[in-house]
Parts: sequence; C-alpha cells; structure tokens
Amino acid sequence: MTDPTAPPPALARAPAAASTPADPMAADPAAANPPPGFEPIQSSNPFGGRNGPIFERRTDAGWERGFRALAYHCNAGGVVHGGMLMTFADILLARAVLDVAPPPFATMRLVSDFAGPAPRGAWVSGTARCVRRTRSLVFVDGLIAADGAPALNVSGIFKLRRRPGAERP
Repeated sequence: MTDPTAPPPALARAPAAASTPADPMAADPAAANPPPGFEPIQSSNPFGGRNGPIFERRTDAGWERGFRALAYHCNAGGVVHGGMLMTFADILLARAVLDVAPPPFATMRLVSDFAGPAPRGAWVSGTARCVRRTRSLVFVDGLIAADGAPALNVSGIFKLRRRPGAERP
C-alpha cells in the first residue's frame, strides 16, 4: 500500500544537477570566461551581486554588460531561467540610468518580451539606453542576446529618489 501523503512520483523532488554557490561573486570570475575587455561590475547591491558574476565594458555606443550562463543560472531545460534574465535586465537597465542620473533610484516598471533561449554556456550580454528623462523618472530600453542571438527585449521606468537635503536637477 502506498502512502497517501507522499507526493506522486512525477512531483517528487529530483536531486539538484548543480548546487548554487554560497556566493557566486566570490567565485573566480575567470571561470565565467568573459570576452576580452569585460571587467566584473562594481556593485553595492547584495541581491544583484549574488546572481553573478556579471561583467561590463565601455564601448563607443555606451556600456555593455554580460554574464556566462552557468549551471546555477539555468532551469531544468538547460537554458537560463526567465527570472535570471529579468534580474539581469534590471541590472542592465540600471547602468543606462546611471548615465543620466545619480543614485538612488528604484525600478517602477520592467516589461520584457522573450525572444529566444539562452543556453547553458552561452555568453549572455546586453546594451541599454535612456529614451527619456523627466525630473523624477527615467525611461530606458535594452536588448539582451545569447551568443549574439536575441533572447530578451526589455524596457523599464525608474523612479529617481531624493537623498535627504539634496536637490534634483
């Protein structure tokens, strides 16, 4: 007789294929094998930092950010989890906000359209640009690709927050 409280076999938890490192940013960034010119981002954001390592480089067109799709970024299908792509999108768009406004700011809206898979091992990178800035908002958009193939189109709105005693230009 089977235990009625046991999960069905299809729902039983399978052993994890790869464990998530305690702190991915503490891992050797060289293991992520970024293309030439990319350096690890400098961030004080503990959430974003734990999803890396994430790299960036300055180009003639602006900033490009990227990461190597490692096992802990991927879902059971072997492609980067949609949540990871959206986390990266938020980090990417924030770089574009920094080009036009100082921190602090907060994401108000993030709209994404998945365009293709980002398989394990791919170099996932993107660029973003400021579309419009008002006194209190910054509108940005970006494109993320996996080994050059479109993976995610994204746009966002960021709220500029005032520091106590600071005037907004």
